[in-house]
Amino acid sequence: MVIIKKIHFLIFKTFAGPFVVTFFVSLFLFLLQFLWKYIGDLIGKGLEWYIILEFVGYSSIHLIPLALPLAVLLSSIMAFGNLGEHYELVAMKSAGISLIKIFVPMYVIILTIAGFAFYSSNILIPKANLNWGALLYDVSNKKPAFNIKEGVFFRDIQGYAIKIGKKHEDNQTIEDIIIYINNSVKGNNNIVIAKSGIMKLSNDEKVLSLILYDGVKYQEMTENPDYYSNYQHNVMQFKSQEISIDLTDLQFKRTKKELFKDDYRMMNVNELKIKIDSLLKIIEARRSLTYSYVIPYFHTNLDSSSKYIFDDKKLKLKFYQTIGDFKELKNQYSKTYYTDDILTSPKDQRLKGLSEIIKEKNKIIIKKDSNKNYKPEILENSKHFARNILSIIETSYKEVQVQRENQLKYEVELHKKFSLAISCILLFFIGAPMGAIIRRGGFGWPMVISVVLFILYFSINLIGEKLAKGEVLPTFVAVWLSTLIILPFAIFLTYKANKDDKLFEKGFSIKWIDKLIERKKNN
Repeated sequence: MVIIKKIHFLIFKTFAGPFVVTFFVSLFLFLLQFLWKYIGDLIGKGLEWYIILEFVGYSSIHLIPLALPLAVLLSSIMAFGNLGEHYELVAMKSAGISLIKIFVPMYVIILTIAGFAFYSSNILIPKANLNWGALLYDVSNKKPAFNIKEGVFFRDIQGYAIKIGKKHEDNQTIEDIIIYINNSVKGNNNIVIAKSGIMKLSNDEKVLSLILYDGVKYQEMTENPDYYSNYQHNVMQFKSQEISIDLTDLQFKRTKKELFKDDYRMMNVNELKIKIDSLLKIIEARRSLTYSYVIPYFHTNLDSSSKYIFDDKKLKLKFYQTIGDFKELKNQYSKTYYTDDILTSPKDQRLKGLSEIIKEKNKIIIKKDSNKNYKPEILENSKHFARNILSIIETSYKEVQVQRENQLKYEVELHKKFSLAISCILLFFIGAPMGAIIRRGGFGWPMVISVVLFILYFSINLIGEKLAKGEVLPTFVAVWLSTLIILPFAIFLTYKANKDDKLFEKGFSIKWIDKLIERKKNN
């Protein structure tokens, strides 16, 4: 019993160190790549250090689903590669301990990591995404910090365009100043020109004071009733004048994060289930609503016999296709169910209004023995009626498709909450047997193998998500595609490592083919 405990401690110590190191190294590398994407939103905004630190912190939590599986894979290869390289695995197996029993302490550790992965996906990451999304919006919309350069108009202050010819080293004394004050809809009708001046910011950097010397102020009298007859204007020369400019537009403002809470990336499992259920009800209600508005005005017992005449071949085809669709729809939605609190959008009201107008029309079937004088008018009215119905159907279809796309996004996110935890377990059962087979520790071969395997796993994940959102595969199959693919490899590698078989030994594939041929001959 004491030996088993010492072995457990040895395995835990061998795994824990590489796992912690690889997790934070992976997180740091992913963070660098992630921040590079938003570097343009962070630089030149005059952000406080704690704002940048907050942004980095939320981004780090956001990247846990990438760093955690890679850390599990790499550390498991390194840990059991080290044990194999120093013949510690051989000693354990010589003592009668199988590889499956050697993995026993790792089961507890991996299940703990998987539990943390699910907790992160369900609790930490949605909260971090909510705060990060609101912060990113505020950072992206913040105007650049106040920094007037020589010879360039500074236009980031609303209502002002400021240009200076020269700025001294003290960053306050300025020369050759031009200020356009645009405080009306009629353009730049207020201009100030000065030879020199002093530029000062208040302690809270909310007010800019410009003390100008030896200047002229030009102002057009646009508010006078007879301005356009003689274009009156004022010219005022001054020795000294102070202009105070409000800089609150340049300050960093925080948006309420509750405005972003409906995004699928910012919800936990329960919230996602509720949202998916609501979207399904909206989709079904929209289909049922369209059916209830349109189907009463169709003769579903019509066929393509010569009893009816259609001059427009395309319209005829659309007409019969629509009737076929409605027959199928009628079977699916024999009972209309929708509530006013779900469908109260302006589009729904317009659809209802159009339906009322259509009800006033007579349902006319054009027969060959109809009065020739009325046939053209009746036929034209029928075409117009059919086009209106077709427009209603197409509009409803587009709205349903939008809701369907949203539903798929929420479903994909829901499955990803669980797939991260399962992937950590499976990647361990790939990494640990792989390390035991190759018997190489450190950052050499383990690093190469783990990176290649992780890239394959990550690529399959991305492909699966796209297949799910494109409705090529069911959401469950598409999101769990990477797990379904790596599961057989995990079982195969664990089996090979437990049997002490060399995976890449010379002649392995030839022996396997010979065994397969021999089995076929025996059969």
